[in-house]
Amino acid sequence: MAFVKQVLVCKLPPKIWICCLCVMCVLIGTLQAAAQVRPPRRKHRILVDPSVKKKDTLKADIGASLKDIAKRATQNPQNPKVDVVFVVDGSKRMLAPIAVLEKRLIDMLTVIETKTMDYRFALIGFQSLQGEQHYTFHQWTFNYFGIENALQDIRAEFDNRFQPGYGLDAIVKGLNELDFREGVTTQFVVVSNSRMRTSWTEADAKSRISKQIINRCRQNSVQLNFIGTSEKVQAELTDETDGKWYPIDSRQQRMDGQRIQSGETVADKALLRVDGLFKRIAENLVQSKPGKVDIVFVFDYSLSMQTKAEPACDGLDRMVAVFTEAGLDYQFGIIRFWAAIGGGESTIVVTKPPLVPEQVKSMFRLPKAGDEHLLDAIIEGVPKIRTTPDRDLVLIIVTDEQTSRRAEKGYTAGKAISVCRGARAKVYVIGGVTSMRTGSFGDSFQRQVAQLTKGEHYIMPGAAMAVTTTGGPDQRR
Repeated sequence: MAFVKQVLVCKLPPKIWICCLCVMCVLIGTLQAAAQVRPPRRKHRILVDPSVKKKDTLKADIGASLKDIAKRATQNPQNPKVDVVFVVDGSKRMLAPIAVLEKRLIDMLTVIETKTMDYRFALIGFQSLQGEQHYTFHQWTFNYFGIENALQDIRAEFDNRFQPGYGLDAIVKGLNELDFREGVTTQFVVVSNSRMRTSWTEADAKSRISKQIINRCRQNSVQLNFIGTSEKVQAELTDETDGKWYPIDSRQQRMDGQRIQSGETVADKALLRVDGLFKRIAENLVQSKPGKVDIVFVFDYSLSMQTKAEPACDGLDRMVAVFTEAGLDYQFGIIRFWAAIGGGESTIVVTKPPLVPEQVKSMFRLPKAGDEHLLDAIIEGVPKIRTTPDRDLVLIIVTDEQTSRRAEKGYTAGKAISVCRGARAKVYVIGGVTSMRTGSFGDSFQRQVAQLTKGEHYIMPGAAMAVTTTGGPDQRR
């Protein structure tokens, strides 16, 4: 300030005045730039907010992860048996995490013993030494201390030359060599701070062994859980087997198998596959805490649905796994519907509950033909179900088409929704690509029926936008 006063009282040449003003402008600009909040940056042409990375960084807690697995393993009150298999990486980088696992194992045991005393543990250790694979295999034991001692042995035999082994092969070894109790959902807990590898040498080895693991898990009612790294295969295996992924340290990023990070966009991968949709519907239904439920599929048997049969069967398996784990009292039924090509009369076949899953899958696989009229199936088929007062009705519409008009029969979207509400039905829809061109009620029947009955609406993977016609009884809406 003293310098400024001297400048003001002194008569300086114009050039010096100009230099002083320039220096002051530069200083002011520098201070303003330093005070600004760091703006978003671009990464691979995608605008990225710097705060996103901080939000996605997870807090790692092995003990809390074990407790959460134990809670999920004991949530079925009808079958309180618990089987847990630890698949532990014994490489040099795992010395500290194994010590934490050994110390916090008691957290899992405490949760389990509040619900049941019928539990078993097994353990598979894996590591590589100079290219040679080493496996430590501990068969089922009812003694918690046996697993604790096995973890101590892995640490005691620690060699600084131990490298990460083939984690995927170790999982396969456990699935092949352990026996599984009927009616028990076995929890595999894979603990590693390295990426999953396999000794398979094919070009698509990881994909092929993952498919084998998923199939074996489904056959033996096994859920895969990872306390691991942010790796695609770990997320996919947990998602496909109804398990859960947990971070092994704070350097990991959020890895939900049902979410794909793409810049700022989070896409729901489960919505890209039919079986993922079935699982999502089951999870939503369980979360609503229903009583006894009759679950009736309203299944489109038109020709375009032929390729959807096997994915629907896989989805039913995943749905049943969710219901079984939650102890839900449910039974299945099905309404099948199809019509002659070009707007012919509908054929509607109603099979009331109770059906077992294998019967439903057999019906899913029946040949498909012709066209479909969803409104006919709802208005004519649903009243024939006659759900008893002590049970809730859940309808799951499965089609890859938009809803066709049935004005010549007096069938409207509003009438179909009234039928569903009159039956006290909660409606889930896996449906066609709904037109957003007009705002009429009928154009959005599939979305509206789900919304008004407190269900959910999804788009059938692979469904195409219907061709707009100029009239006729079978014009798509």
